[in-house]
Amino acid sequence: EARAQDLEQRTRQLESLARVVAEPQLKFATARVIADSSGSFVRLALIDAGRDNGVKAGYPVISAEGLVGRVISTGQRASRLLLLTDFNSRIPVQIGAGNIRAVMHGDNGPLPKVSFLQPGAVITPGDPVFTSGVGGVFPRGLRVGKIVGVGDDFRIEPAASLDRIDYVSVLFFDVPGLGAGDELVDAPATAP
Repeated sequence: EARAQDLEQRTRQLESLARVVAEPQLKFATARVIADSSGSFVRLALIDAGRDNGVKAGYPVISAEGLVGRVISTGQRASRLLLLTDFNSRIPVQIGAGNIRAVMHGDNGPLPKVSFLQPGAVITPGDPVFTSGVGGVFPRGLRVGKIVGVGDDFRIEPAASLDRIDYVSVLFFDVPGLGAGDELVDAPATAP
């Protein structure tokens, strides 16, 4: 414990010397999943939190285990989520201890694919996967899952059990650099 406290103090001192901009503490709202649509063509869920609770389109959504997806539309008291396994989901990730950057994309199956892997990058089954923060849509460091090998292909096994989610937390993470006129469009939420 003393060693950890010493390292934390050193880190704070080095950040102060380097004038590191501190990462903001994220506020969040926890909501219940009230419906989901996990068919052949879509992976969506509906939660019981909306604009009245401060939820906006684009906000990331996590469960206790890891990343679930992001909010794609909001109503007054409900929001629709795009799950990370959906065909339309694209998430910048970093893999393993080497922080190898790639993009995870869903294909409506249980294991999203790894694409845009850096040339010469070496990843192995079991490597942990986290959000990279590239593009500013997701904060850096959210737990996504782990690498699994499927034949000659690498896929990601999500940490969150997407077929059994009851409660999720919506992270109030605004996209950096969006001006007042550049806000994402919120549409009324309807059942998936």
